[in-house]
Amino acid sequence: MLIIKRVMVKYDSLIDSDDANLSIVSLRNPATRNASKYLIRRTSKACNLYEVNCFNEQHRSWFINESVCSNGKIFLPTPIDPLFLVLPYLVEHCSERAVPLDQILIDNKFPSTSHLAEVLPLGRLSLVADEKRAGSILAFKYNEKKALEWLASKCHRLSKVIGRDEGPSARSLNYIKEEKENETDDDEKSTLHTALGIVGDYLSLEFGRKLSVGLGFPEDENISKKRKSAVDLESAVVKRIKKEDHHDTTPIKLPASEKKVSAKAKALAKAASGSKSISSFFKK
Repeated sequence: MLIIKRVMVKYDSLIDSDDANLSIVSLRNPATRNASKYLIRRTSKACNLYEVNCFNEQHRSWFINESVCSNGKIFLPTPIDPLFLVLPYLVEHCSERAVPLDQILIDNKFPSTSHLAEVLPLGRLSLVADEKRAGSILAFKYNEKKALEWLASKCHRLSKVIGRDEGPSARSLNYIKEEKENETDDDEKSTLHTALGIVGDYLSLEFGRKLSVGLGFPEDENISKKRKSAVDLESAVVKRIKKEDHHDTTPIKLPASEKKVSAKAKALAKAASGSKSISSFFKK
């Protein structure tokens, strides 16, 4: 029987309830649309979503009790707003008409997508969509203006957190303010730019551009180039390393006149020089 072990660092709040149930699911990454791992925490009172971040280095192992786990990866769950994951489905399914939530969160390749309805309060959907009611049926129609306003407000709130007088980054900002008192606006723009980069990691390329322009940044200053996945970047690095190794280790070919001849080859050539070839015996 094959036993696979993983090491996950959890907050105490994840397991502080006796009825807490944790499950790992695969969902589409809202930016790349590729598979990513997420953790759903269910209790009798609430249901929360966490993204599972992986930290991996080569040549790393774990000692677990009296055994060694060769997989040295560390998995760290961090809270994420489920609205980021729902947003692409809203754009896809209900840009033209109002659709009930259970019909929006359908993905044949990722069946667990339907679980997003558990972790997302219906009231939060009004931040990015318009509600339409017909009797007991509640449907939603995507509203791009609302969505951009919601994302912009997130960037501004995050910018304030980055600029707080706490932590080493804030101390560096204070130092800059002391040296350049007249550049307060530049500092605010810098922190907002940083916040845009963080929020942009959860958005598609097109959405990131629209948000960038909406916040007053030139399109080419932020997310103007196609986002490369980590796999593509690693592949490029590997190819570069291989290319450099090839040039460093390729032997230099000597001209025919400069090729070295071993002592054994010289002896064989000398012995063969005084003997006749086999074909000479068949000549008339």
